Amino acid sequence: MAAGTNAYDAYSAVNSSPWTAETVGGDEKKAKSMREYCYHAVVITSVYAIGGAMIAESWWPIIGGGIAGIYMYWLYMRALKRGFNEGSNWQSPRSNI
Repeated sequence: MAAGTNAYDAYSAVNSSPWTAETVGGDEKKAKSMREYCYHAVVITSVYAIGGAMIAESWWPIIGGGIAGIYMYWLYMRALKRGFNEGSNWQSPRSNI
């Protein structure tokens, strides 16, 4: 269970929400950045799941982390696709800083 939760934590730490992914999905530059952070989350989840499996001497951390990681990756990619298909494009206001 902890390994599965780690996938959610990793996505939260290096990425935003699926809603945000859907909102910026129409902007290819932002979508590319979102995909990169999803890859970071996959690596972080994998490292923790493998480490947990070695400590626990069990495959369950890999199974739990894998299921949650696959779900999160699918969720974010679906959100980006929806954003692209709907033409959503989140434009950040320019700062005077």
